[in-house]
Amino acid sequence: MQASEAVPPVSRWEQIKALGVASLGGMLEYFEFIIFVFLASQIAHHFTSPDMPEWLRLMQTFGIFAAGFFVRPVGGIIMAQLGDLIGRKRIFTLTLALMAGPTLVIGLLPGYEQIGFWAPVILLLCRLLQGVSLGGELPGAISFVSEQVSGTRLVFAMGILAGSICLGSLSGSVVVSSLTNLLGAETMDEWGWRLPFIMGGIFGVLSVYLRRFTSETPVFKELKAQRMLSEQAPFKVVVAQHRRNLVLAMVLAAATTVITASTQQFPMTFFTSIRGLPLEGVSSLVTMMIALTLVGNILGGLLVMWRVLPLLLAYVLFQVVTLISIFWAYGQTSLEGLVLPFTVLGLSGGIAMGLSLTFLARAFPAPIRYTGLATCYNIPIAIFGGTALLVLTYLSNVSLTYVPFYPAFFCVASIIAVVYLWPHRHAISPFDENDPHAPRGHKALPRGQIAEAGTSG
Repeated sequence: MQASEAVPPVSRWEQIKALGVASLGGMLEYFEFIIFVFLASQIAHHFTSPDMPEWLRLMQTFGIFAAGFFVRPVGGIIMAQLGDLIGRKRIFTLTLALMAGPTLVIGLLPGYEQIGFWAPVILLLCRLLQGVSLGGELPGAISFVSEQVSGTRLVFAMGILAGSICLGSLSGSVVVSSLTNLLGAETMDEWGWRLPFIMGGIFGVLSVYLRRFTSETPVFKELKAQRMLSEQAPFKVVVAQHRRNLVLAMVLAAATTVITASTQQFPMTFFTSIRGLPLEGVSSLVTMMIALTLVGNILGGLLVMWRVLPLLLAYVLFQVVTLISIFWAYGQTSLEGLVLPFTVLGLSGGIAMGLSLTFLARAFPAPIRYTGLATCYNIPIAIFGGTALLVLTYLSNVSLTYVPFYPAFFCVASIIAVVYLWPHRHAISPFDENDPHAPRGHKALPRGQIAEAGTSG
């Protein structure tokens, strides 16, 4: 039997199902993130002591929210190691259940007036479980989809996956604003705030159910059949044998985090509180930019899949455009001046973000891919995701001209990272000789050959 026949091709329908259920998880992750931030004041009102000052109640609520980020690296790495040892599908389903269940519980949880201090304690436990889930969800989605969707369609699939994240943010924003307009601020504060969490929980439970109808990835099945799963703890293998790619992938993940915070989150504060522009106008433009980011996620995949641009050149080109657009945007002092740079920033940033997932998917070999992704993704999220807004706020207080230099630095760093990462990329499957983006000299392993393929580099 030929090497290319070692892993049977995945049917188009199976690929669509894999991408669909993975995208639902990405949507839920960022839907829950947005609604918690938007509804922080209502949550603080119901889950903290009424004797607390308002600022302290908000601080406690945001502290509970931040706790989910602190456990992400540890939880994600633990989950990912299980994914590399017992199967992508099982852990991929478990991570979504750990997100959906607590989200539903938050929506139904009695407040401080009903159960006293147990209310914030249970809320904290829910956030910790969600943090464990968040740490494994996107790395699991990248592993699961990349090993199901092969060939030139992989880059497009990664773009769809990135787009689901933007769609989750947009959906959360739309749901909260629509409910507020429909129910009114008073009703929203009383009980309406629970509805987005209940909706998210039900949506998540349905997504967990749908994941039952997907199959384990053929790559993992073949690794298991040929006894090629890592004999050591996958995290130990990642750190000991893949430090170069781990560091480069962490730089890439950190850049995505900081650029997203600088273009989709901080502009609301910068252009309203510092530049003095109207909140409604800035909010509309940021929403437009997020929507265009979703378009860019998909467009980037199409450009590479249709061979308009090669993958590496496309990423470098649009990351340079993103860098220029950041300086362009932060130099504006009017709403009219923001329209064009925000448009370009949404599209170029979305293209670069979508393409970055393909580089991450190829940064680690199949036997330890899930663990490598969870490590390179969650540690930068915890470090840079939690501090980006603080750094940007500090820079704006020193000088307004300093603000764009922080995301610009990460744009440059990410370009350097992908240039060095690409020559050391790995094939998605060690058994596929037709992988169009596999490294030069890649030879597919025939069925029955037992080796430690892809566990060094």
